Amino acid sequence: MGNNRNWKRKLQAILDEHNYRHGVRHKSVSHSTASARAHALFRCFILLRHLGFTPDPKNLDGNHIKVLAQFWTADPALAPLCLRRGVALPDRPYSAAYIQQQLSFLRVFSTWIGKPGMVLAAERYVADPALVSRTYTASTDKSWSGNHVSADEAIAAVARIDEHVATQLNLMLHFGLRRKEAVMFCPHAALVPAHAIPASHPVSDQYVAFLRVKRGTKGGRLRFTAVRTDGQRRALELALRLAPYPSSHVGRPGLTLKQSLDRFDNVMRKAGISMKRLGVTPHGLRHQFAGDLFFDVTQLQAPVRGGGVLADPDVLKAAYLEVARQLGHNRPQISNAYLGSAAHPRAPDISAHNPGVPSEPPSQE
Repeated sequence: MGNNRNWKRKLQAILDEHNYRHGVRHKSVSHSTASARAHALFRCFILLRHLGFTPDPKNLDGNHIKVLAQFWTADPALAPLCLRRGVALPDRPYSAAYIQQQLSFLRVFSTWIGKPGMVLAAERYVADPALVSRTYTASTDKSWSGNHVSADEAIAAVARIDEHVATQLNLMLHFGLRRKEAVMFCPHAALVPAHAIPASHPVSDQYVAFLRVKRGTKGGRLRFTAVRTDGQRRALELALRLAPYPSSHVGRPGLTLKQSLDRFDNVMRKAGISMKRLGVTPHGLRHQFAGDLFFDVTQLQAPVRGGGVLADPDVLKAAYLEVARQLGHNRPQISNAYLGSAAHPRAPDISAHNPGVPSEPPSQE
């Protein structure tokens, strides 16, 4: 096989022709999805070249996929080749989520080059399926309160650095917004009374007002999140003060969306809010929102917090669906990723949600 020195140009040509398309449905994908897919494919071909394979993009085959899977799972069988080529085999396997994602990108790519079915299920590439089995059920509480981090204190510290980012964090905490949704949030356009919600979007009849969330959502999916607490109302008041006009958003004025997202990340680093330092990420506020909403609906702690086991199954099902909808999902099973499974609850940590009870600080490693 030749060296295929023009492989980058050829790969880019394939991306230019196909990368805007969804892998299965007849629709376009977001810029972030297309970008992630492109970067992943280039990484795959670069890794293959480091390992001594030089395929033309259209000649990628099943053996190449197998080698990539062996690398991602730190398979010792690949060690001799890595040693010869001076490539460091990972010390441990990559996460199952990462491996599944990369294979998904390659699976889509295989259809572009006329080789559908070339990429097998992840389990076919490993002796131990657990290496590539992605679980959607939370086994640990990823919320800030569950990791002994005071959201109010942390957000106050962020406000001393950047009040826009602090407002965005408040919205993430009280309404379960994702980072991008919070940065793009337009408070004047968001608040709607329950009677004004379209019939195509079922919501609980126990709330009188909802937040309309669409800007920045995944796939542009519209959802409605209930306004039910004083904390939520205060978060909205702060957002309205910061974005006083009907078209205003809570992102910093004068910055593009990318610059605003980068600003958010930079402020998080400056404030020391990270998994390494505090054991939490900003996304943990979405987990906290889910757990708090579950408690609001059931008056029980979520299974991941050690509760919910003895609840009526119909009550649990309704609560999981309510949480899923207010997070922007349609399937109640998605709530497992935030709440855990009632069939396998976590032992309760009485200090996590009772600040007066002393506990050891989270690991800083």
